[in-house]
Amino acid sequence: MAAANVPFPWIQTRLALERTLLAWVRTAASMIGFGFAIFHFFEALNASPGVRPPWRPGSSKLLGLSLVGIGTLALALALVQYLMLVRYLDDDSFRRAAGIPRFRPGLIVTIALLAIGVATFWALLARIPG
Repeated sequence: MAAANVPFPWIQTRLALERTLLAWVRTAASMIGFGFAIFHFFEALNASPGVRPPWRPGSSKLLGLSLVGIGTLALALALVQYLMLVRYLDDDSFRRAAGIPRFRPGLIVTIALLAIGVATFWALLARIPG
């Protein structure tokens, strides 16, 4: 591998791009998980005997669903930004000349979490009485 052909600023930029994507993954996972927890906690609380009925019925479900939706949307937008920047950075000939591998574990995690977020959003949306 001809590592001397690869400019270090390019490598630093590429790794910064990966760190940014993984920061979005952490943020989205937190929002999706917290939204799911809010949705189900208040659903179970409202079904408990001896608990006063909610002041605004359905507001906790709407909040939970909104957090899941916002987390999923944020991750989708971060994925689009990531792919656009990777395409821009990989256009240069030095990446191919140096033989830098294309393995992107952050991309795999992002796509998996995006699928989970979409499935969670639709599952929670189906539980809201229409």
